[in-house]
Amino acid sequence: MGTVTTDRQDSEYVLNIFGTSLGAARGAYGAFVAKEVAKGRRSDLVGGGLLRSVGGWFELKESRDSGIRVKGDERILGSSDFVEAVLKQSNEDLQ
Repeated sequence: MGTVTTDRQDSEYVLNIFGTSLGAARGAYGAFVAKEVAKGRRSDLVGGGLLRSVGGWFELKESRDSGIRVKGDERILGSSDFVEAVLKQSNEDLQ
């Protein structure tokens, strides 16, 4: 934590939620993550990716039939436009 800088993450904003000093905030954030990890897998947070974000198979097929293309990547949370922008910035293949 705190070793890599990227404009895709606003760590200052996130850490301010957990405390006013950097050290205390990092500690509280680490404790929060550990507590949530200890809860194990949650079915509402596992799998799905693009399919879940558009609402299911029917909605995805309807989008494609209408000529609407949706970009998804399970590693990135956000809209299709945001996912595409992040992948472009990181020079990853968009196909």
